Amino acid sequence: MPETPYCPLLSIEKEVPVLCQEELCMWYVKQLKLCAITVTAYANALNLQMPQAGSASQTPVQKPQQAPQTQQIKPTLTNKPPEKPKATNPFALDDLD
Repeated sequence: MPETPYCPLLSIEKEVPVLCQEELCMWYVKQLKLCAITVTAYANALNLQMPQAGSASQTPVQKPQQAPQTQQIKPTLTNKPPEKPKATNPFALDDLD
């Protein structure tokens, strides 16, 4: 197996995969030594594997009926939708200069 990975973009519909151009490519992330397309795909795959907390227990949202003209509607701040847990990105570049 070669040390240089194959380019997922240039290898589309090719019989022989095309090698990554590394630092000559705009999609190459030098700090990670990986292709940005590969990093994005991997991070999205990890998000798909995370269980969706509360998605099955949510009730369908009902449309509010139109109120009469004389009644004022006050917004309620207590009915916030539940926040989705944020997945940690294994490719975060926070510690880089």
